[in-house]
Amino acid sequence: MTLRILLLDDHQMLVEALAARLGTEPDLVVDTRGPSGLETVVAHAVRARPDVVVLEVSPLNDERRELILALRRRLPESHVIALSADEDPRTAGDVAVLGAEGWVSKEADVGELVAMVRAAARGHGWFPPEQLGAALERLRGEARRARRRTGPLDRLTDREREILTAMVRGEAIATLARKLRLSENTVRSHVGNMYAKLGVHSRLEAIAFARSAGLPGEPAARSDLAGAGR
Repeated sequence: MTLRILLLDDHQMLVEALAARLGTEPDLVVDTRGPSGLETVVAHAVRARPDVVVLEVSPLNDERRELILALRRRLPESHVIALSADEDPRTAGDVAVLGAEGWVSKEADVGELVAMVRAAARGHGWFPPEQLGAALERLRGEARRARRRTGPLDRLTDREREILTAMVRGEAIATLARKLRLSENTVRSHVGNMYAKLGVHSRLEAIAFARSAGLPGEPAARSDLAGAGR
């Protein structure tokens, strides 16, 4: 399966070098976007409809925060990976709450990024062990606050609740589609509606919310959160 990748970074030379390296992978089709305004970048992403967006988040300023939120709103079926030179676990927690499903250090080997891109496209999030604790704690905190505010699990349809329970078990979109005899696009549509009702922006955040709310289901495998794609 060919995966469409969109690279977003203010450093044009880095974008071009990374695109050239990723482009050597037979299953990756790489698009890039250098320094641009928020609306221009989002409009380009909507036209490109990437499977995975790799977004540089150093520094994680207001513009970067707004960009992640806009990408999650406009492209709920796309997966966002944060690329960062900042090793602060609190920053990892911030991007997880915003909706990023993965975190890669700029010091990491490109092969690690390739593995994460493929894992993200399958619906598996990944944060390094040193950032994972902070990310999960922030997600759980947001889930607890959201539950106190709205109690939105009661607003989910039976199908959305079924899909959320399956996500807690670690099942991917393709697996769910086969099991439910639905198209993958239909499942993604249900997932997008579910995210909107729960007030979350990513699979990781939805799983944290479900666990905090006590939704039945076996926990997702740890590899789905901390080691998928390695």
